[in-house]
Amino acid sequence: MNRKEFIRNATVGVATVGIVSALSAQEHKHNMPATKSNKKYSKALMSAIHCKLAAEICLSHCIEEMGKGDKTLLGCATSTRETIAICDSFIQIASQDSKFTKKTAGLCAEICKNCAAECKKHAEHHAICKECMDSCLSCAKEMAALS
Repeated sequence: MNRKEFIRNATVGVATVGIVSALSAQEHKHNMPATKSNKKYSKALMSAIHCKLAAEICLSHCIEEMGKGDKTLLGCATSTRETIAICDSFIQIASQDSKFTKKTAGLCAEICKNCAAECKKHAEHHAICKECMDSCLSCAKEMAALS
């Protein structure tokens, strides 16, 4: 692992810890009561948040590498953009306990599986793609449990 990868991985770790801490805090500063959807979808929401973050980092990596001339990451970049969009949509829909949560979860699972397949092509050479792949597979599993 080179210095650049270390910094990226450390950033992901710090961001993830911050998100987990914020979501699992006992006291919410706004005194907002826990809703049914918070508890019902908590694992799926956390998985979607982590997956979205991993996909954002992977997309940035793909763009950087494509800027250096590596066009093999185009499919990976496209799939991460789709993953970011669907994970964000799931987070918003599930947070509202929408009647479309399960349908969104099904689509999220499908898109995350596709992203994992794209990232797998580069996982041996790009640690960031492997991390995204693992996160997408975990998210797809959580989403499939809901749909």
